Amino acid sequence: MAKSAKIERTQKLFLKAMKTKFAGDPTSNSTVFERKGLEQSPRKVEFMKEAQKVAMDRGISGYDPKRCHCGGIPLGQRQLTTYEVSTTGVFVEGDDLHFVNNAAMQQMWDDIRRTIIVGLDLAHQTLQKRLGKEVTPETINEYLHVLNHAMPGAAVVQEHMVETHPALTEDCYVKVFTGDDEMADDLEPQFVLNVDKLFPA
Repeated sequence: MAKSAKIERTQKLFLKAMKTKFAGDPTSNSTVFERKGLEQSPRKVEFMKEAQKVAMDRGISGYDPKRCHCGGIPLGQRQLTTYEVSTTGVFVEGDDLHFVNNAAMQQMWDDIRRTIIVGLDLAHQTLQKRLGKEVTPETINEYLHVLNHAMPGAAVVQEHMVETHPALTEDCYVKVFTGDDEMADDLEPQFVLNVDKLFPA
């Protein structure tokens, strides 16, 4: 009996809360949020101007958010917010962060794809323990000479092999860094990345 009374009381409280919350006429008050539509975004305005030029040149319409967005619902009914770049205090439009629109991001991706860090410890151990060869600063220097010759597309052992024009691969090279200062001193400076100079404490 006590349990059913508790449920009934809970239901009454719930109904009272609903009546309080939704008792008013939903049309009794309204708030108008006036946005500028697409004009609130300088980048969208730039896109539309450029799209008009493209459409005139090619004779076919293209980018037209006023007509095509959500079946005719104009883009920009809500506030088009900017984005902060990694807590730097710099705010940019979302379109500026699109990979296709951002040359800096494309360059960064190119740099990442061209940058590979490989540890040579395992290779050195294999040469020394399995093949009985000694790894010295001289052999490392020679290896780096050969690698910087071959990596951009040049032949090492093949006699009749097509090679890549050096001007096309000028940004392809191999350098090393090491925590062993004595080793770094024995290597040719052209091949050594000085981590202490690049990243001072």
